[in-house]
Amino acid sequence: MVAALMVITIALAAWLWSVIATAAPNTRFDDVMAVARGAPPSTGSVAWKAQNGSRINLLLMAKGGAEAGEDPNLTDTILLLAVGGAGRPVIVSLPRWMSASIPAPARGEIRGLLFTAYQLGSQGGNPHLNPRWRTPTGGGDLAAATVSALIGQPVDGWAVIDIDTFPALIDALGGIQVTVPAALDDPNYPVNDSPRTADVRFDAGPQWMNGERALEYTRSRMSTSDTDRSSRQELVLVAMLHRLNSLHIDLRMLRLVAAVRDGFRTSLRPADLQELNHLVSHLRLRDTLRLTIDDSNFLRKVAIAGDSYVLVPRDGTYNALRKYLATELAG
Repeated sequence: MVAALMVITIALAAWLWSVIATAAPNTRFDDVMAVARGAPPSTGSVAWKAQNGSRINLLLMAKGGAEAGEDPNLTDTILLLAVGGAGRPVIVSLPRWMSASIPAPARGEIRGLLFTAYQLGSQGGNPHLNPRWRTPTGGGDLAAATVSALIGQPVDGWAVIDIDTFPALIDALGGIQVTVPAALDDPNYPVNDSPRTADVRFDAGPQWMNGERALEYTRSRMSTSDTDRSSRQELVLVAMLHRLNSLHIDLRMLRLVAAVRDGFRTSLRPADLQELNHLVSHLRLRDTLRLTIDDSNFLRKVAIAGDSYVLVPRDGTYNALRKYLATELAG
């Protein structure tokens, strides 16, 4: 019996390590041991900044939620979360169709849409890709570098979730509580990115959502604007953060770990995640400044082929946007 328990323990530890190494490729074994020992974080790390009251900017993305036939590494959701320091939390929603200079090549940059940065950085076998991005975290690192240059603010870390993992993750959390501000009726919701559609409806008010319902709420695109959709994504994001903080370490955590294994990546290390959990534990939407960047403020639409468009800076340089965010993100 003792031998069997030892085998099970070793197998479980090996599995957990494989999950950590897959989801957080920058993690080394001594990072895990340092957290277990309660060792102080390395100077300049996200964990160190959190402990020392510095402002932290995190890039949060969801990929694989694009239209049928598109590359699964295109990021459908791009949010910047600023926490820590003396300022209040801020969530900035950046539109996927935003024009950006992407430093993907070995030399220079290319002009493209913001949601392609992660996809470009994920092409590790592309000989034209800058060696900086030919790593297990290349996609997120390139996306973070692109966003940082675009908004003129540092990005301290990033995380991306595959939309296919979304329902399993929320179900592993036991569902989330979301207060829907306005009723939503989408008669043309795509079914599994197929030509078929379904009618999905949400009444206004607080409600408990499982993974599938939360996915429908965040992905619905046809009935409201991209701005409304970004607001819904922010509501679900904050609800997930609250739910994560309320969980206790028990067997349900194994379901959570299993859910994120192949559909979650981050540049953060265990100590960073531990300290960030403390920062966001009391994050409330009513205390959070929510900023949506779109064609109602700093951008304008430029029509391209068909019904498509690209969003470009109204001032031609993004300087007005950078000046605005420098003030709003200050902590």
